[in-house]
Amino acid sequence: MYGFSQRVKIVAILGAVALVLAVAHTLVKGVPADQAFAVAAPECTDGLDNDVDGQVDYPEDTDCDSPGDPQEGELGQKLFISLSDGFNEVENGGAITYTIALRTTEDDPQLIDVRFFLPELVSFINASESGRKEGAAIVWNDVYVQPQYVKNLNVTVRVNQDVRDGIILYAEVTADGERASDTTQVKEEEFGMAPLEIFVDDGRVYAEPMEELHYKIIVKNQFGPDRNFSLYSHIPPFLSFLDASGGYKRDNRSVEWHDQFIANGETLVYDLLGVIERNTPEFSNLRLRVSSDAALGTDTTSILYEQIPPAALDLSIDDGQSTAVNGQELTYLVRISNNQGKLLTGVDIKNGLPIYTEFVSATEGGYWTGKEVHWKDITISPFGSRTLQVTLRVRSDAPLGAQLRHSVRAAGREAVDVTEVSTSASGQRNVQPVNNSRLLRKVSDRTEVRPGDTVNYTIYVQNTLENPVRNVRIEDRMDSRFSTVLNAEYGQMQGDRIVWDIPQLDPGQKWQVTYAVRVDPNVPHGTEIANVVTISGEGMESVSLTQRTYTTRIGVVTQLPRSGAPLDVIFAGIMAFFSGFPTMWIRRRSLVWLH
Repeated sequence: MYGFSQRVKIVAILGAVALVLAVAHTLVKGVPADQAFAVAAPECTDGLDNDVDGQVDYPEDTDCDSPGDPQEGELGQKLFISLSDGFNEVENGGAITYTIALRTTEDDPQLIDVRFFLPELVSFINASESGRKEGAAIVWNDVYVQPQYVKNLNVTVRVNQDVRDGIILYAEVTADGERASDTTQVKEEEFGMAPLEIFVDDGRVYAEPMEELHYKIIVKNQFGPDRNFSLYSHIPPFLSFLDASGGYKRDNRSVEWHDQFIANGETLVYDLLGVIERNTPEFSNLRLRVSSDAALGTDTTSILYEQIPPAALDLSIDDGQSTAVNGQELTYLVRISNNQGKLLTGVDIKNGLPIYTEFVSATEGGYWTGKEVHWKDITISPFGSRTLQVTLRVRSDAPLGAQLRHSVRAAGREAVDVTEVSTSASGQRNVQPVNNSRLLRKVSDRTEVRPGDTVNYTIYVQNTLENPVRNVRIEDRMDSRFSTVLNAEYGQMQGDRIVWDIPQLDPGQKWQVTYAVRVDPNVPHGTEIANVVTISGEGMESVSLTQRTYTTRIGVVTQLPRSGAPLDVIFAGIMAFFSGFPTMWIRRRSLVWLH
C-alpha cells in the first residue's frame, strides 16, 4: 500500500512539471495552433494581382521567381511597355517591324532608357529615332515619354534565308525595370508561287476619338495560280473592333480569315469596322496590318483633335433676288467648298433665318430647330464642294423696306445674303434646284418625332456611272437602342442592320425601297436617332466613300410648345364682354335722356 502511494506521488509531480513547461512554452512561443494559422501565403501563389501590373502569380508575373516568392513586385507600376510585330508567322527571308509602345502613369514627362534585344537568326535593318546597335541589342537613351500619350519605337529586321521551318523568333524589350516580349514562328518560303497583293485603306488620314473607321481590305492574285490562303489582321491599340465581313474568326485583338479561296486573276474585298476609343491620345497613330504569308498591307490613321481651320472652307449663300414681295418663296443655295487635299468630315452648318420669314424646307437632311436650319456632320471630298438648299417664305406682315439678312455659318466662316421687301420682285435669276441625281440618297417623312411614333424612310439608288454595277449590296444600320424596324420590304435583318441585295444595276437604272421604323416609347427628349446607309458592289471602285454613304438624323421631342390662349383666359374674356354690354347700354340711354 505504501509503494502504491509513492508511485502516485511521483506521477503527480511529473504532471505538474509538464504543466509548468507547457505554460512557459506558450508564453515564449505562443499557442502552436494559432502560430500555424498566422503564416501568410506567398503573394506569387495567392491568385491576386498584388502589384497591380496586370499579371497574376508565377509564372505569368515576371516579378515572381517561383511560387514561393513572398512578393510579386513593387506596388503601383509606373511604366507600361508592350512589344509586337503584328505577325504570328513569318517566312524566312522576310522583313518584320517590331513596335515598342511606352506609356507612363506619372504626372510629369519621363526620360527612359530602352533596350531591345534582337531575336537570333535575324539581320538588323534600321531603328526609329536614332536607335543604335550595341552587340545584340538596340539601345535608346533618354526616350521622352509624355503622360497620357503612347510613345512608339520601331525596329525593322530581316529573317535569315536559311532559318529552318518552325523556329521561334523571341524578341524582348526592357525599360525602367519593365519587360515585354514577342514570339513569331518562322515558316519556310514557298518558292515558285507569286505572293498575293494586299491593300488596306480606311479612306482617312486624320480622325478623332469615337469616330468609326471602315477599312477596305483588298486581296489580289494577279500572277499566282488558284490557291487557298489565310488572312491575318491585328487590331491596333485604341481601336475597338465592331464587325467584319466574311467568315472571320476573332481572337482577342486578332481577326483572321481561314481557308479562303482565290482564283488566278481574282480580287477579293473584305470589310473591317472599328471605332476609335474615347481616351485615345492626340497624335497617336492607328496602324492596321493585314498579312497573308509574305504579303503585307498597312494603313495608318493619325488622331487629331484640332478644329477645322477656317481657311479649309469657302462658304456662300445666294437667293438670286435683290427684292421680294410678301408671301413670295425664296430659294437659297448654300455652297461649301473644301480647299484642302484631305477629306473633311463632321462639318456642322447653321443657317440663321431672317426676321419676317418662315421656314419651308431644306435638302440634304437639314432640319429646323425653331431658330435656325441645322446640317450636322456634313462630309466634303478633297477639293470638292457641296450645295445645300433651303426655302423660306416672306411673311405677309413684312413691312416694305425691311432687309431680309440671311446668314450661314460653318467652321468659323460666315456668309450673308440680303434681300429687300418691296412691292415687286427684281433681280430674279433661274435658281437651279439642287441636283438629286446621286448614287445614294435617303429621306424620312419627318424630321422630328415623339416617342412611340412611326417613321417612314425611303432609300433611292441610281447608277450614275457609265458601266453596269453588279452584286450591289445596300446596308442600313439602325440604332436598335431607340428604334425597331416594322417592315424591311424584301430586306433581311442582320443584327442591327437591314440588307438588300441587287444582282445588277445598269447605267441610269433606279431602285428604291420604303420601310417603317417605330421609335421606342422610352426615348428621352432631345435624343437624335441616326441611320447610316452604305452601298457597295462590283464596278464602284472609282466612287468615293462619301458618295457611297448617307446619314439621316431625326430628333425626338416629348413636349410640343403651347399654342393659343389658355381656357381660363378665354372664359374671362367672354365674361368681361357680357358684363360690359349692359353698362354700355345704360350709359347710352342716360345720354339720350339728357338731350
